[in-house]
Amino acid sequence: MKKKIYIIALLIPMLLLPAVPALAADTLTMAEESIYYIVVDRFNNADSANDSAVDLSNPASYHGGDIQGIITRLDYLKDMGFTSILLSPIFENETNTFYPYVVNDRSKINEHYGTSDDLKQLVKEAHEKGIKIILDLGIGSNAGTLNDEFVDVVKRWIQVADIDGYKLDLVDGISANFISTLSTELKKEKADFLLIGQSEVVDNLHELEAAGLDTVFNMIPYEGITSFSVPDQTFKDVEKTWEQARGFENPNSLINFLDNKNTVRFTYLATEANEHPAPRLKAALTYLYTTPGIPVVLYGTEIALNGSEQPDNLGLMDFRTDKELVDYITLLAKIRSGVPALTKGTIELVKNDAGLLVFKREYEGLTAFVAINNTMKTQSFTLTSDQVGENKELTGLITEDLVRSTDDEFHLVVKRDISEVFVVRDTTNINYPLFVAVFIVPVLMVGFIFLNKRRHGNKKTE
Repeated sequence: MKKKIYIIALLIPMLLLPAVPALAADTLTMAEESIYYIVVDRFNNADSANDSAVDLSNPASYHGGDIQGIITRLDYLKDMGFTSILLSPIFENETNTFYPYVVNDRSKINEHYGTSDDLKQLVKEAHEKGIKIILDLGIGSNAGTLNDEFVDVVKRWIQVADIDGYKLDLVDGISANFISTLSTELKKEKADFLLIGQSEVVDNLHELEAAGLDTVFNMIPYEGITSFSVPDQTFKDVEKTWEQARGFENPNSLINFLDNKNTVRFTYLATEANEHPAPRLKAALTYLYTTPGIPVVLYGTEIALNGSEQPDNLGLMDFRTDKELVDYITLLAKIRSGVPALTKGTIELVKNDAGLLVFKREYEGLTAFVAINNTMKTQSFTLTSDQVGENKELTGLITEDLVRSTDDEFHLVVKRDISEVFVVRDTTNINYPLFVAVFIVPVLMVGFIFLNKRRHGNKKTE
């Protein structure tokens, strides 16, 4: 899988020539972001000095995760392609529970997680790697405290630590005037500061945007995404799902998810149906990364972490498990960042039939077709030249297939439990995957061997 990721990274620019140059991390548009959501106590313990009250046998107790633990795993997250990290509330909390959404003082860091200096170090090192840090304010439990003092307190963390955004929980109970005031004041401190909302309602996206939120968690696709937990299921109301999201000015900037702190784990749904979770997760993740919206991945999804209701769904992260899904997310991230149609394009349904979902993304003349085969058998479908274009060919970025037309039709085959992103380009006589495999990869290997020999030769001379 890792070799394939490197080949895809080389292949995408060749497939999209001429294309726009890659953007630096600090110039990403909102739609190009991808977010990793961490419940801090359950992610990684790197500082034993703050391990008071830790009890791994009790799911309601602290388990030791801290800010230093996130710092030590920044490369892990960067390598998977994430551009932002969203942290569960790190502020002083009620003492009788680890659950971080019972905040009682946002001016102080919860001592179980570290200090303000730890937060500053996290932000500094994350920024050096091109990653933003967003904090969840955890306001659901005490929305009555939303006043001028609240605004002053949360502005302070921009001044002290240079954080990049806040998430507002349960924005349904917050007045539009307060959201507007908060957004204005925060952006005075940092012009590109992000304000994210999470609502329990699915039909108020436009109102939330108008109030001053930069983006919101999109609840609309969740039911359809969970349908991937069982094979051979038609995605329910797929076109209606996309149409509802257009209530937001830019649906490509909505935040989509398959796991959330308020839901059972996707893995739980699959295992309850006696399904191996990895193939089902791959189908769901492909949808998450290739449809309009910003993918947010809850910590542990990449290791198929299981769990039903809270706190069972907030289990302890394990970094020693199989990396199959980590590699797959890494591959999807490279494809998504390299194909502008997947982050900025329109979407059109091609096929939605008992587990085979095919759709078209298009942006400024660049076109991609995504095929998700969430079934137990090989599936085939046909595209016409009217759909693809005249004198075009299709190149797969996951399986590296190359498909050319026969009598103005493209006959495509997707194996069981496999997804594919086909990029449309002008017909050539060059088989790009073969070209990379036969010429580019050997050249890189020769260069590596040469440098390695030279390095060892220098050591002998010394």
